[in-house]
Amino acid sequence: MEQAILAMLGIIITLMLYLDRGRRADIALLRNDNAQLRRDMETGFKESRSEFKRDMETGFKHVHNRLDKLTDVVMDLCRRVGRLEGRIEASDPKADTS
Repeated sequence: MEQAILAMLGIIITLMLYLDRGRRADIALLRNDNAQLRRDMETGFKESRSEFKRDMETGFKHVHNRLDKLTDVVMDLCRRVGRLEGRIEASDPKADTS
């Protein structure tokens, strides 16, 4: 009976050591996979950030160009209104009586 108990105990210990070794190997693989996944994600985030930054800069340039055009249009309008006011004052006889 003692031999059967020792044999079962030996089998149980051997099985537990085998399963523990397998578990440790699986954990090591998962850690390597997680590290690789983390590196891939960081690379992807860097690419996304640089692409987003490039898109933002392009958008800002577009907005600045539009604002420059708007400024030019407003300044041209001011010059035209100034010339019209000068013409109205020159042609209006009531403007000289003041």
